[in-house]
Amino acid sequence: MRRLLFGMVLALVASVSTAAPARAAVDYTQGVTPVTASQARIWFTPTTASALVDVHYVVAGSPDGQQNFRMTRNGGTWEKAVAGQSFEYWFTYEKGGPLYDTPHFTYGQGGGTPTDGTFPVTFQNNTRGTWSNSQIHVLVLGMATPGEWSYLRPDGTMAHINHLDESAPNHLTKNGRNYANMSFTLARAGTVTMPSRVEGGRIYISVGSPMFLPISPDDRGWGGPDLRNPDDPNLDVYFDWYEFTYRDGVVPFGGNTTQVDMFGFPMTARLTQRAIGYDQTVGITLTRDQVLAQYPAAVGPAFRPLANAYRIVAPRSSSTFRPGGAQAGHLQSTIDQTWAYYTTHPFTLTRLNQTFTGRVAGDRLTFTKDGAGPFFLDKPTTTDVVECSGALASAGMSTTALELGAEFCAAFNRGVAMNPASWYTPAAYYPATPRNDYARFFHTIGLDHRAYGFAYDDINDQSSVRILPNANPPTSLTIGIGW
Repeated sequence: MRRLLFGMVLALVASVSTAAPARAAVDYTQGVTPVTASQARIWFTPTTASALVDVHYVVAGSPDGQQNFRMTRNGGTWEKAVAGQSFEYWFTYEKGGPLYDTPHFTYGQGGGTPTDGTFPVTFQNNTRGTWSNSQIHVLVLGMATPGEWSYLRPDGTMAHINHLDESAPNHLTKNGRNYANMSFTLARAGTVTMPSRVEGGRIYISVGSPMFLPISPDDRGWGGPDLRNPDDPNLDVYFDWYEFTYRDGVVPFGGNTTQVDMFGFPMTARLTQRAIGYDQTVGITLTRDQVLAQYPAAVGPAFRPLANAYRIVAPRSSSTFRPGGAQAGHLQSTIDQTWAYYTTHPFTLTRLNQTFTGRVAGDRLTFTKDGAGPFFLDKPTTTDVVECSGALASAGMSTTALELGAEFCAAFNRGVAMNPASWYTPAAYYPATPRNDYARFFHTIGLDHRAYGFAYDDINDQSSVRILPNANPPTSLTIGIGW
């Protein structure tokens, strides 16, 4: 599951609701009444008369996906018959003009009530006394409904992001700007219940201060930290994060620690699913001081300035490796040499029972995949390589070109682009400069030498991503917060 897979997964799920988050449960009662062995009636009773109530549901095992219906009013109760023994469902209802979305619910009959798909996430304070639980802040963002961003409350419920929270009581303020207070501390909740559906999720963890994330006026988006912006309010905040996506019964849980954008402090992630004996841990167990001390000696001069008191910035997040920056041409010699080589020699890569073949003419690689084509890949720049963008991944490229672009991105970062025979041989990675020393370093200190040092570091299964082999909920996720 590469870093961009979250967006790909979300694109597969249709979004039908643009309502605000639900009000308190006192606004309504709801439930499901079995009618036959294979049919049930969903009902919803608002405390204040509603002009409309829509129900959305996904029947377990059905290929039809999400269904959306206007419910039928029967007195003060709205109803909808559903064929299925087990399903996830939620409502959109009108109250006083605005529309509100409820949380998701589950129902099962015959075989008994199924698990609700939730699971516990535990946060371990491994800072060795440097930071108390009251100084460690957690902010979880994700989509409980496709296209709609919410944050996790410490009680395990999701609340839709709302720009009005930026001026609500207990809001945050920094540099003269207000921000919504969406975090909780470990002192308030060391273990939380993760809902049965959070896609494109991110768990921000910060110490000594909460995160300051703006919310768009339309409540449809939020602004993450921008490490190239000298005015970003999080530049002097110690933070890091964990990425994940999950939908009970539909999308298997997958998550990873990451250094794609930066390293803030060591984190570990232990994922378990007791029923199948799954128990794996990824991340970094060194102390922060050890990481910061080892980094300068392990990387070349181009990468040493990426470290500062708050973090080690990834090349993709630094202006230094962008056009006009001091290291904008750091990888240019190996890029030029590789493209020149494939001008006079055929390019061939066989992986996953697929074969790419081609040759460079000018600045363009023309190639086929299993004989089909032609497809094209333009010559990348250093920025394209460290960002896995531009000539290697951009809008308008064919799916096949994106496939090979991802492979070249990994090969250039790993220093093996001229030898496709080494692209799937980890022992051959990072042989000599020029290469991405930043990514190489985090592979040397990561558990099992796994890291997410650049955007396609999951190629050949080198990243810290862990995905369960089924769509059942994890037994637990434990995030270790080091220092």
